[in-house]
Amino acid sequence: MEQLPQNDPGTTTTLEKPPLYDLEIEQPENGYRYNQDPFLLTRFINEHRNQWRTQLDGECLDLGTGVGILPLLLARDFPGTHFTGIEIQKELATLAANNVIRNKLSERIEIITADYRDLNKKTDLTGRFKMIVCNPPYYPEKGGRLNRCPQKRLARHEMAGNLESLIQTAASVLTTKGLFIVIFPAERLVELIAYLKSQKLEPKHLKFIHPKHSDRAENLLLAARKNGAPGIIIENPLTI
Repeated sequence: MEQLPQNDPGTTTTLEKPPLYDLEIEQPENGYRYNQDPFLLTRFINEHRNQWRTQLDGECLDLGTGVGILPLLLARDFPGTHFTGIEIQKELATLAANNVIRNKLSERIEIITADYRDLNKKTDLTGRFKMIVCNPPYYPEKGGRLNRCPQKRLARHEMAGNLESLIQTAASVLTTKGLFIVIFPAERLVELIAYLKSQKLEPKHLKFIHPKHSDRAENLLLAARKNGAPGIIIENPLTI
């Protein structure tokens, strides 16, 4: 593998207050920082809260939680759900755990520093979660230019597990009829659906995300149900 010059993200952080949410979220100033994706995922789930109320009345897992932004947002909107966030990068997991404490959500959010691929080995997690949410790395390990910052590189490229291993893990810890909900590049839709169906995760809802003034979708939001019946709803696209 090509050795890249290292750009240390350092230890300096900033404190963010997302609009419309009573939250304070600390994140690296120069390392990996969350973008609009967790907000789009949260919006997508909110749009289906009545349809998915059974899954929302239980445990939800965030695979690759970063600084905990997604479970923090969802915990404010869904007070009956317990969340677990898995993060492989120790620095980000520490910030996520501190963010949970800062926002007084320790009873409802648990942060674990671990490689999600190891969850397959934990029999106590098999079929435990009613919902899994995920904002995974968008790019294959050798796809596109690798960022010099190791923190950003690991978050954006499939350096620690690929799409196949992610979906295998999700399928193993989802309960029957549980939901896997993801935001992902539209250009990888065929690949995404192939891996989902190989693990008996049936795509049920699909929404494309378009940049303004473009008829070409850039990303997508997709919900798949474990052991679900065939049939997918293509929803009206979202323009941002």
